[in-house]
Amino acid sequence: MAVFATDNQAGSVALVLGGIIFLLMLITGNPLLTLGHGETQMRFAARRRRVIQEAVEAPPREARSALEALNTIDPRASRDSAFIRTSGMVYDRLVQAELIRLFPEFSIREQQNDGPSNFDIIVATPDHHSIFVELRSLQNPVSSNLVRQVIGMVSSSVMGGLLVSNQQLVRPAGMLLRQAQQNGNKVAFVQWRDEADSDALKDAVLGLLRQVGYGSLNEE
Repeated sequence: MAVFATDNQAGSVALVLGGIIFLLMLITGNPLLTLGHGETQMRFAARRRRVIQEAVEAPPREARSALEALNTIDPRASRDSAFIRTSGMVYDRLVQAELIRLFPEFSIREQQNDGPSNFDIIVATPDHHSIFVELRSLQNPVSSNLVRQVIGMVSSSVMGGLLVSNQQLVRPAGMLLRQAQQNGNKVAFVQWRDEADSDALKDAVLGLLRQVGYGSLNEE
């Protein structure tokens, strides 16, 4: 889930060209949104796979734009398992890149597979205060089960835990989260969809770090 940086211009160009081809097909009236069969549908499915594959290798912001365009032109893409999986991966990269931008003085790293817990990201300060960040790109609001899972992760860790999702909490999940906080669990939630939500992301990270003892942060 590391932030992807590449000098592979061919991949970027192919991604842009893929988007242009989709738009041209739409403008010229080819049956993008039909449920037809045959060679046309096969070509369209192949083009969808190509855009998704290119998104895997593209920088995260470019990949996000391509996937959003694909979903607009081809609503069926949102039910494609490869599209869902790639969207989640791109979302993780976007959040990690934003955390690195917001906190250049911190260590923002992925949890290793052999770690004691299954956290997505660990945010560590120079004086070794740390929290974990659990990332979830979802198609539906955040459930109580997911919040309960993150609370359990916090309970079994010395770190605070932040759940970040593109969706809002369902009402019972919000109540569960508040109850856990009142009981002393160092857990928080923030909805992050794009850079417009980055102030809330920054505040949530700082709030949790203060709870685990980091008090000498020089905020800009």
